[in-house]
Amino acid sequence: MQLSIIICTRNRAESLRCTLESIGKSSVPEGWTVEVLVVDNGSTDQTEQMVRRTNYSQMSAKYIREPRVGKGYAYNAGISAAIGEVLLFTDDDVRVPTRWIEEMCRPILNGTADAVAGGVVYPAEYAAALSKPVISSRRSWFGSTEELDPRQPVSMVGANMAFHRRVLQKVPQFDVELGPGALGFADESLFSFQLLAAGYKLIGAFDVSAEHHFDLTRLTREGLLDLARKMGRSHAFIFHHWQHQRSRLVVPRLGLCHLVRYWTRCFNHGDNVPGGISERALQLEYDLAFYREYIVQRRRQHKYPLRNPVMQFDYKQPGLAGN
Repeated sequence: MQLSIIICTRNRAESLRCTLESIGKSSVPEGWTVEVLVVDNGSTDQTEQMVRRTNYSQMSAKYIREPRVGKGYAYNAGISAAIGEVLLFTDDDVRVPTRWIEEMCRPILNGTADAVAGGVVYPAEYAAALSKPVISSRRSWFGSTEELDPRQPVSMVGANMAFHRRVLQKVPQFDVELGPGALGFADESLFSFQLLAAGYKLIGAFDVSAEHHFDLTRLTREGLLDLARKMGRSHAFIFHHWQHQRSRLVVPRLGLCHLVRYWTRCFNHGDNVPGGISERALQLEYDLAFYREYIVQRRRQHKYPLRNPVMQFDYKQPGLAGN
């Protein structure tokens, strides 16, 4: 059995080195041929040199360069270069368990599923930072699978996911308008929605957990605001192009968001939390980004046909966005 492990990266050579070392410690079942494809999405650090020095005893490591910025482009470049029957994905800031390869791929090979959503957890030392109120309710923004139903997941997370090559017959690539380097998020979510709508079976394997060592600067005030904007933009894209939903009175709602933000800034109306950010301020940033992007996307024809709504996330968030 041939397996391709695909990792997309950009300017994270040291973190990627730890990820590759983790993969190198994973056991490879007898008779399996495993290749590790590292897709460099325009790095300017030592990524290429580090990957080319990587030497596994049971696997091969290959370096691929995709200069077009955007994780969607990197994903698609990796898929095009892969020779595996099963495609297994992780990120450049993840540590995988010893039996990761077999346990993620076995349900696909024995016919139980066409795709597998693995678990994503955080290192123990992140617990205090992730327990803050505003952050604890948005742990999925950092790649966690905690909010997904392990019995019937509706989405995969790129830090730990796998699917059979046959999925590409109906869902040939990732949407390059979504994900890091583009609108920010939802690239793996949309791919998951598409494979489910095409009739493929997705199961959860959350007991096969990869540990996500993300950059803690995401938890700063500016980092959270940036994530909120990216999430709002990405959800607006899904809202229009996949769900075919409409947001009523979008321009007045956007104007109201601006007024609320002006009011809170001028009168310090309880939205500035020392050293952090309030729930209200973060939601407002999400709403602003959602409506701005929705106004742009609604001018376009729907990119995808309307599918079974059961196969979709509910993107209606608390606050204004999505109403």
